[in-house]
Amino acid sequence: MHKHMLVGTLLALPALAIAADNTVNTAAGEVFVDPNGRSLYTFSKDKKDRSICNDGCAAKWPPLPVNPATEMLYGSQSGFSVIRRDDGSKQWAYQGAPLYRWFKDMKTGDIEGAGIKGVWPLARADDVTVRLYNDDNRRYLVDDNNFTLYTFDNDEKGISNCYGNCAAYWPPALVDTQNMASLTLSGDFGVTERKDGNVQWTYKGMPLYRWIKDTAPGQTTGDGVKDIWHMVPL
Repeated sequence: MHKHMLVGTLLALPALAIAADNTVNTAAGEVFVDPNGRSLYTFSKDKKDRSICNDGCAAKWPPLPVNPATEMLYGSQSGFSVIRRDDGSKQWAYQGAPLYRWFKDMKTGDIEGAGIKGVWPLARADDVTVRLYNDDNRRYLVDDNNFTLYTFDNDEKGISNCYGNCAAYWPPALVDTQNMASLTLSGDFGVTERKDGNVQWTYKGMPLYRWIKDTAPGQTTGDGVKDIWHMVPL
């Protein structure tokens, strides 16, 4: 077996995040939760340490309040901080991003709010940058810019066979390798090393790609191309 294939296969094996009282394992992996075990989200339109989700928005996306129960979960956790909302109340933030619930999540593990309008990512407890996008009809994997991700039938688990012209049309979804030594993964997400030394995201072992003809977030024009390229529902 070629060296890159061996390394790729090893990297593709999932490294699970360590579950704690403030996280839950969902269909998308490990996610931070409120004291009742409900999944937490961030809002892409917020500014660092500033929530702009008020009134009707806050009714559907209740902010994670600062109270004795949440203090027990997050008061001593690295990366968590307290911000002040426009109404004067206090809200938890993670790495500067205010935290919310989705009012339709009814039980532990629900992630019904994930990807709504492309601006409500899950508050992940790992280092996976792959997101979900919800176009009101279906929910599927996208990159951190909300461009749809695809798998390639000619790949093998943990091994990409898309190079040259193929990779020009189907750019691999690459991992920021600066923090590879401490990269934490969960769920069915993994990584694999490519022949050029770059590291690519995988889902259930299959390498993930973008499609060059998708020009706007949420587009899925690559789904079904030549019957070998497929978007990834979740």
